[in-house]
Amino acid sequence: MAADISEVTGQRFYSGTWRQVQNVLRVLNIGEGKMAKVTQEMVNEYQETVDREMDAILTTLYIPPIRAFNQVQPDGTTVEVFPGDVRRHARYWTAGLLLLNEFQGLSQNVTDQGQQYMEDARRSIYAIVRFNHRIPGQELRSFMSRTMPPTLQPAAFPEPQF
Repeated sequence: MAADISEVTGQRFYSGTWRQVQNVLRVLNIGEGKMAKVTQEMVNEYQETVDREMDAILTTLYIPPIRAFNQVQPDGTTVEVFPGDVRRHARYWTAGLLLLNEFQGLSQNVTDQGQQYMEDARRSIYAIVRFNHRIPGQELRSFMSRTMPPTLQPAAFPEPQF
């Protein structure tokens, strides 16, 4: 398959290109020697893992995979846009997973930052499922009835009234 294309879905990875994930790692200053070990095949493997895990989380509310949608721009042109919040969460989750699994012997601050990347991304994805935030342009899944439109049904996970 082509680079940065999922072998499972045949679409681009949620986190974008492997260079964009590499740029997130570069911010953590893990060193150029370790950055040289980060290859496209390695990053694509982690991107596939994160994409499938995100699909598993989002499948209660959306029909996976998450796809780009057409958006009309102010000048009247139509542009294909991928939901930026999903892209950001996937990018940081992939970078954190790659950092924690591939590199040992890093400083405690860098390891903690990688763990924090993963926790923040996972927490944000769960917030999407709890109806705190919606992904624009995606097809909703009806969980109550096959005949009820998903937009008319109540929330799958009602929020507590504090």
